[in-house]
Amino acid sequence: MNSKSASASGEIKPSLPRGLYLIIHMLLLTLLALMLYSHGGHDSAMHGWADPVLVGLVVVQVLLYLFFLALPTLIGWPDWPWFRGSRRGPVDGRWWAYIVASVAIVLTESRIDRSFQWFLFPYLCHIFVRPLRIAVPASLVVAAAFLLNLVGWGRLAKWDAGDWFSESFGVVAWFLLAFFIGRTVHTGIKRGRLIFELQAAKRELETARERELELATLRERERLARELHDTLGHALVTLTVQLDAAQRLQATDPARAAVLLAELQKLTRSSMEDLRRSLANLRTSGLGDHPLTESLRTLCAEAGKRFGAAVDCQIAGNADALPPAVTEVLWRVAQEGLTNIEKHAHAHHVEVKLARQPKEVVLRVSDDGAGLPPEAEGKPGHYGLRGLRERVEGLGGAFTVAPAGTSGTAIEARIPVIA
Repeated sequence: MNSKSASASGEIKPSLPRGLYLIIHMLLLTLLALMLYSHGGHDSAMHGWADPVLVGLVVVQVLLYLFFLALPTLIGWPDWPWFRGSRRGPVDGRWWAYIVASVAIVLTESRIDRSFQWFLFPYLCHIFVRPLRIAVPASLVVAAAFLLNLVGWGRLAKWDAGDWFSESFGVVAWFLLAFFIGRTVHTGIKRGRLIFELQAAKRELETARERELELATLRERERLARELHDTLGHALVTLTVQLDAAQRLQATDPARAAVLLAELQKLTRSSMEDLRRSLANLRTSGLGDHPLTESLRTLCAEAGKRFGAAVDCQIAGNADALPPAVTEVLWRVAQEGLTNIEKHAHAHHVEVKLARQPKEVVLRVSDDGAGLPPEAEGKPGHYGLRGLRERVEGLGGAFTVAPAGTSGTAIEARIPVIA
């Protein structure tokens, strides 16, 4: 799953360690139980109707806390869509209903037993985890409700400046502590979300790399299949046909049969050379550890010696700084182009030119030979040019085959690069 799909589905992993969530929830629920136990043991406790009401309020409070906060953070159940959304920013009415109900329960509990008013603190921390545009007005409303619940309208109207200062000082300190804890948790959630997104991006990159390696393996298999088809495949067909002919001529025209056998011997040797070259390409990449400039110059020099043509090699000065994937494809284009010229063109002059432009690199291999027949690239059974096109277009480039002047052929590969 990538980061985009995670965001689209709303799925966010726990942003804080699960163990820390467990400790916080256990601590708060234990404190609530201790408050209830302490109330039952007080001599001054309001026994009678107040006790079952207080127990019922605590039970409702615990259920709300479990189903709307504790269980979703620990096990992801219930899977509240609004809860997932609230952790990323704006919240809807159901979150407000949970907060308002919980705060109202705590204020009602504190009317029965003042010690329960301290349990308002966790909900303030919860409020301050939200974005400030939500947390600030919500906390001010809670502060006003707390003061009214604590002293009532009558006493509040009689307060002077000293009363406001003394009473508000403790409330403000309480709210500042809740603000600090809430924003700390908020920062931890953001950090956890970033870590989760980075991990998702890392997994996505690893998956892409694996797919790239698989694709490279498939392309290499296709290249080998094309090369064997064009070399050994055609050679074996020719050998079969000429062996049949030599067998028929052996009794009637031994001299002609001997000529055919000599030609078959040359074809067999040529096929063995093609096979060795294919196996060598499988054992290592075309470049190996050598820079592109050196490899292209060596390739051009060896090709010129083999088929007796003048090979002009022009390489840009900054060619060795190209990415490895680009250099490998350029090498293959030059190698296949020179091989085709050797086999089919009967050229006297060949030019290999590599130019580095601002946004792309261009390799052009041209000759003055016999030229390619029309529709040569799409001819059944010939995969060399088609394989080059697949390699170049696989890097986002363009591959063209065109006549070079009055005779000959030019193949050109344009591959985009980042300067």
